[in-house]
Amino acid sequence: IAHRLSISSGTYRPLQSQVMDPHADFLTDKYDDLDLSEWDEEKLNATKLYMQKFQNKVDFSMKSERKLKDKSDRATTDHALDRRSRAILFKMMNQEIFTEINGCISTGKEANVYHVLDKNNSDLAVKVYMTSIMPFKSRDKYVRGDFRMRHGYSKATSWKLVSKWAEKEYRNLIRIKQSGLIPCPTPLRLKGVVLLMTLVGKDGIPAPKLKDACDDPELDQETPPDWPALYAQVVNDVRTLYQKCRLIHADLSEYNLLYLNGKAWMIDVSQAVEHESPQALEYLRTDCYNVNTFFRKQGVPTLTLREFFEWVVNPSLPSPDDPSSRVYLSSLLANAEARGIDETVTMEDDAFRFVHIPRNLSAVYPFVRDFLRIQQGKLNPDQIYYAAVSGMKPDLSGAQSENTPQSRIQEEASDTGDSENSEQSSEYSQPPPNKKSNSARPRGESPESRKLRKKIVKEHQAEKRKTKIPKHVKRRHSKK
Repeated sequence: IAHRLSISSGTYRPLQSQVMDPHADFLTDKYDDLDLSEWDEEKLNATKLYMQKFQNKVDFSMKSERKLKDKSDRATTDHALDRRSRAILFKMMNQEIFTEINGCISTGKEANVYHVLDKNNSDLAVKVYMTSIMPFKSRDKYVRGDFRMRHGYSKATSWKLVSKWAEKEYRNLIRIKQSGLIPCPTPLRLKGVVLLMTLVGKDGIPAPKLKDACDDPELDQETPPDWPALYAQVVNDVRTLYQKCRLIHADLSEYNLLYLNGKAWMIDVSQAVEHESPQALEYLRTDCYNVNTFFRKQGVPTLTLREFFEWVVNPSLPSPDDPSSRVYLSSLLANAEARGIDETVTMEDDAFRFVHIPRNLSAVYPFVRDFLRIQQGKLNPDQIYYAAVSGMKPDLSGAQSENTPQSRIQEEASDTGDSENSEQSSEYSQPPPNKKSNSARPRGESPESRKLRKKIVKEHQAEKRKTKIPKHVKRRHSKK
């Protein structure tokens, strides 16, 4: 009977009390075949005892129906704003992180960017990633080898996948901003798939992409882009990103560079990979190739693809924040301007783009063979592509010395001190005396010689104790 009872929408009584009530009218209304009036008191008491015995084992609570999901829950606006994304935006507005949301200023294959204002009327940008409609599906190759994703990430739902992708861009932007050498937007806050950052632009107008910098009417009042200077800046930024930030953009082109105040601003670093990625060097060569291709269209004499690549990866060159690094880059650009661009350079770039380059010497199996062939003159050092990546000399005779200020000071000090060292070479050529030579026990030592040796050791230790500084004096000086 308990399983067949139902609760009316009127006055609610617990189901257990309804069963225990012998005068319940709803039983006679719905179950005419049961005549409870003929039951005697003993049967009712037996029924009551039976129900009391099992009342703790029967679940009389009302269970909600199974929640049904509809495609309306995944409906989006502008391909990015779904129900959860809008809830995050409204929550940020209630917290006064920003007070006003304006229109969309940029769309891409993975996210939309909206213009917002904070309570101080400062221009900010909100990047909302797509969760339901995701044209960008090949994300695994950009995550493989990333130490921050070494434990994997959930692919159960698109929301979890995209939220990890947003977190990856947030971390990359923080790492680039901390270098202080690359112009990029400042990340402010991340919540789910919503990333808040500063706006790259003026007076609420976003900066144009580098591909539109020469044709943008908003730039009439500004000076036209200085393409050679911009190329030098981008080349140096790629090396800074590799050497200081330990990242490779993996999608660098004129579409992911903004032009503002005469500088190129780097954006869209969600797919940036670390050095440990299996395809890191392939992504780097693609970035260098895209940069060279665009600036050659603007009439800039660019470096060859190999020169660009080796300039970025060579660890023996000056650090990006060293002034001598700019001097070295200026000499490379001067040689490129004197050489010019011809079909031979273009063919060499196309060939170098698809050459296999090991990331380190542990991946180079024929190293000894290559070294011997170079020494015998059977192999040209220009055919060795892994020398710059591994920091070796072009002829594989040894490691290149780091061209840093500390190394240069050490070299100068060593050069000036060569004469002094040569005069004192005879003095330091003798090995230092062994302090423990007297304490060693010779094999087959007689008792008399042992006593004599112990006596000499005690006298030596007594002489040392005469000039020993007490411990309390040492502690007193160390505290000062």
